[in-house]
Amino acid sequence: MKRNMRILLTLISIFVATLPGFAQKKITPVDNDPTKPQQPTLHYYDKHGNPLNEPVLFLAELDTVTKVNSGPVYPLLQSVSVGVNFFDAIMKLAGQTHQSYDVWASLSLHNWFEPIVEFGIGFADNHPDEGNFRYKGKPSFYGKIGINYNFLYKSNPDYQVYLGLRGGYSSFSYDITDITINSSYWDQTNRFSLTDQKAHAFYGEVVAGIKVMLWKNISMGWNLRYRHKFKVSDAANSTPWFIPGCGAGASLGASFSLIYTLPLHKTKEMEQRP
Repeated sequence: MKRNMRILLTLISIFVATLPGFAQKKITPVDNDPTKPQQPTLHYYDKHGNPLNEPVLFLAELDTVTKVNSGPVYPLLQSVSVGVNFFDAIMKLAGQTHQSYDVWASLSLHNWFEPIVEFGIGFADNHPDEGNFRYKGKPSFYGKIGINYNFLYKSNPDYQVYLGLRGGYSSFSYDITDITINSSYWDQTNRFSLTDQKAHAFYGEVVAGIKVMLWKNISMGWNLRYRHKFKVSDAANSTPWFIPGCGAGASLGASFSLIYTLPLHKTKEMEQRP
């Protein structure tokens, strides 16, 4: 019995003697603070897995992917532009026998979409060298409405590459004179005229063009147009050869405009102009 008591007292003494050591041991908590700045990491190998001569400290961002802003970068009402198309004036010098001249205005929305209206006047005077008639289109008004899509909507507004659509309408009149019909059987020549012929037309256009700044608010614009006639009415005794704003037969056309742009918001590109 005494022996067992001595063993028990000895064990108690050993346990009490080791308590100060346990009390001095500290528990280090795991640091999970997400707001704490990232610490640099010591790298021993390069990105190819080859050992470095000396270790390098490198602060790596765990997530460097940022969301790309695909929306507009300019204000809603960016600018107003007014242009004068004089392409047919150049073509007249080359011998073209019909002309369409127009002025247009557009509103730039976010430098992205651009609603546009065009108003003009067209006329023709065609007497083919080998023909037996003279077609004279009287000066008639036409109008178009449409929209452009600017592919450079995040770039400098002074420059554009765009694709657009137009819908056009014209009500016009024309004369066909000096109509000559030869009859070899009767050995006779008949001459007559069809005057005051009236017609109207509705047509559409697909437009692709560019715009570049020349000086301050003055720009130049070029575009190509593919035209399609949706509906053309015939006159009482003839079919129109020329449609104001749409041309004479050919599906392809063009325009060449001098443009003035009135900014509605000042941009950093404007501040950097000389």
